[in-house]
Amino acid sequence: MSDTTKHPQLAKVRLAGGAPPLLPDLADVMPADPALADALATEFASTATTLSTPQAYWAGLNGWMTDRLSGPVMEGKVSPEQLGAQAWAIYASSYWGGLELREHWGMPPVIAKMGIKFSPPFADVQMGILAQMRQRMAAVNAGGEACLALLPSLMREGGTSGTVYGIAYNAGVQVVKTEDPPIGQRRPHRQPKPAALRINGRDFMRVDYDLPTPHYLKVWRSAYERAVTANPEAYERVIVGEAGQTDLRDLWRKGVAFGNTTWGGDSQDNWTDAYFDETIRWSSILTFGMEAVGLAAIAAVINQDPEAAKLAVMGNALYLGATPGWLLGLIDTGAHLPTVTA
Repeated sequence: MSDTTKHPQLAKVRLAGGAPPLLPDLADVMPADPALADALATEFASTATTLSTPQAYWAGLNGWMTDRLSGPVMEGKVSPEQLGAQAWAIYASSYWGGLELREHWGMPPVIAKMGIKFSPPFADVQMGILAQMRQRMAAVNAGGEACLALLPSLMREGGTSGTVYGIAYNAGVQVVKTEDPPIGQRRPHRQPKPAALRINGRDFMRVDYDLPTPHYLKVWRSAYERAVTANPEAYERVIVGEAGQTDLRDLWRKGVAFGNTTWGGDSQDNWTDAYFDETIRWSSILTFGMEAVGLAAIAAVINQDPEAAKLAVMGNALYLGATPGWLLGLIDTGAHLPTVTA
């Protein structure tokens, strides 16, 4: 971390207990760093005072953290040696966000609907993160050319670890929660939030937020537009892929639509309006870094730019524990949130 996490004027925040499950093999590539978590929680403290409910503290810390850490990674200011601990911090804060949601609002109906059944220490989930992290870090350590070779497959991963699907799904969920049919499933008791976040299946790689856009995301949006405009034929080749590969536009559409099967309907009926509003805010902010990674990945392949490719793979690796962390927090019913002291 850079020195910007050090704010002498703020009381140092300490997070005690509540560490997420971490097998030794996963710790080798994603080492726990409680001091980093404390430093980030300290930096988050002033933002935490803007939360409309303390019941969204961990959701807020998680979304804020993804943005805070994505910027330096996508600006080339983070070394591969630093990345593992930062990925752990996002994994941990995601886990705490899941614990917080279940503690206050109960197990989301989607868990039962999807038949999700895992038991502590959730080895299958952890080993999935490990395999993906090893793959990404092997390419990063081998250099930019290896990252260029890896990116086409990362673009086509059909889960939230994919550089295209992950953006589409995470942003699409916010539309499901806030927009009226046929584009969303806003519940009657929720206040309308038109275009709180805009995404659709037609406009590939476009996300609009009703929030200030961070500089690093603006930089990669511009880089993407320059690459696409300068070489539209290469752009189409990237999207269509090789024979038998998934067209990225189809993957984008699927990601946008899938939120209707997970967080629509009665999935968040019992949340207070304050918690609901904060989840929209922080889930949108969480998408900032994902979008920057997705744009950088496509620009890198179009331009055959090894340095951009390395940043895209590192940015993707940063998020690998995010969705699994939330899942484990939701289903780890014997766990407890950390104690926060200042």
